Amino acid sequence: MSCFIFPRVLLVGALLLFASSQIDVRAQNAPERDIFHVKYIADGSIYLDAGRNAGLEEGMILHAVHADPAGGTTESVRFRKDAPIGDLRIFSVADSSSAAEIIKSREDLVVGDIAYLDPESIHLRKDKSNAVESENYPVVVTFSYGDPLDEEVRATTVSRKEAPIDNQMRGRIGLDLGTLSEPGGLSSRQVGFMVQADMSRIGGTHWNFKGYWRSRLNTQSTGAFGATTPITLTDLINRTYHLGLFYQNPDSVITMGVGRLYLPYAPSLSTIDGGYIGRRLTQTITIGVFGGSTPDPTSWSYSPNQHIAGTFINYEKGDFEHRRLNSTFGLAMTSIQWHVAREFAFFENMASLSRTFSVYNSLQADAARTTPGGASYSTGITQSFTSVRYQPIKLLTFNLNHNYLRNLPTFNPALISTGLLDQYLFQGLSGGVRVEFPYQIAVSTDIGRSKNSTDRASSWNQMYGVNFGRIRNTGLRLDLRYTKFNSSFGQGTYEFVSLSRNLSERLRVQVQGGVQHLNSSLSSNSNSRFVTGTVDWTIGPRYFFEGLYSWNTGTSMNYRQMNLTFGYRFGGFRPK
Repeated sequence: MSCFIFPRVLLVGALLLFASSQIDVRAQNAPERDIFHVKYIADGSIYLDAGRNAGLEEGMILHAVHADPAGGTTESVRFRKDAPIGDLRIFSVADSSSAAEIIKSREDLVVGDIAYLDPESIHLRKDKSNAVESENYPVVVTFSYGDPLDEEVRATTVSRKEAPIDNQMRGRIGLDLGTLSEPGGLSSRQVGFMVQADMSRIGGTHWNFKGYWRSRLNTQSTGAFGATTPITLTDLINRTYHLGLFYQNPDSVITMGVGRLYLPYAPSLSTIDGGYIGRRLTQTITIGVFGGSTPDPTSWSYSPNQHIAGTFINYEKGDFEHRRLNSTFGLAMTSIQWHVAREFAFFENMASLSRTFSVYNSLQADAARTTPGGASYSTGITQSFTSVRYQPIKLLTFNLNHNYLRNLPTFNPALISTGLLDQYLFQGLSGGVRVEFPYQIAVSTDIGRSKNSTDRASSWNQMYGVNFGRIRNTGLRLDLRYTKFNSSFGQGTYEFVSLSRNLSERLRVQVQGGVQHLNSSLSSNSNSRFVTGTVDWTIGPRYFFEGLYSWNTGTSMNYRQMNLTFGYRFGGFRPK
């Protein structure tokens, strides 16, 4: 009887071994995730549903978008017309979760939002994975003695093989046709160009081209002789987007980027039209230089003709589950029309303890100087922002902030009602709380008593926000904000509302509106209102259409703007 049982046992065992090996092979060949979900949110930090198990590492960059209310979110989120609602950088990683700091946000993020890896980070992960796999793989070892049946597959260390080249060319290119009309019969026709790129390992190299850019190419005006075309809110917002060519090679100690970008080691500095180059000295220390012009009108030290150059050193160490430290120090100089304007040192530090507590600070200290207008400034701290966050439970977050500006900021105040300047509206000490409720509803508030070097007395600042991630079964997303502020550059209020819906994976609509009241010596536009509607429609596998209509009325900004964009999609398109 045993002579029949034993072969059956061997057969069953062989089948189980074969099945398990096939499962293992399939698991190994399964594609790594590029899209992740927001688990919960703390002030200034985002927590994702993946970590080392998905190949995530500290320093990787992600972009955030709202999830499709109808479900079924795919990698097509990369090619929506509107730019991501936020840019994230991972600062701590655990086995099955990770934490990221919010580098820049254009809307409030909510639980359930989607974060997708930046192309540069995707290929950094791929290269490191290939490098590890090439160090140890099974080979057949043949012995010069004994029975040939003794040949077996053994795991051994062999010389490293080249990682396979995995290049990717995806993007959208479009032609803009627009009109702009003002009171008094003034009008203009505009021709522009837009690029949205996700190109990696170009030509089999480690160069990547990625980001979003939109600009005017030509303007023809009609009406009054010599009239100039005004700068609209859309034009100003377009300057906040990034597009660049980057070099990232895991086998090289050199990293660099050129284009419209921020310095990844100190994102609190202004966006530059220029570049940076860095060199890793050790696993924790990187040094480098950077330089370019400063086009971003949301920078506190913005000037249209300004250039910046500097050097930096960055230190990163720690673990998300215990302690984490990210610190950058640098020296920089700015010039306006090639005359030195500022010479300053900058610091950026982030320390976290587990998931419950974190401290962030950015600081700039200037050397003594005299401006071309004759004003003199002594050596000292010119800008500082500090944020302390405490999250006792997942749905409740407390924050304590302090914002200091020694001199009047020079950002463009027309952007106040868009929410892009919220960080500078509160000066002095403020505290806030964010509470998340069921049905994707979040309520937040910040209240502070402002006092700066130019104020005779302190004043109260208030900010309130309500976000509906999904209004019942309608698929609508609603964002409401109200802010009252009294700062060194002026005082006023603004209200903002945003309503959006994905009608399908191919069609998305959004309407935004705002009202701004500002009493400031920096702007003559004391009262303004705006409404902007956008449509993004994917036509078949290769084409897309975008439409924008904007209405703005105010003390000094009055116009109607319409843009139509038709373009071509390549790479990563949907099959018919």
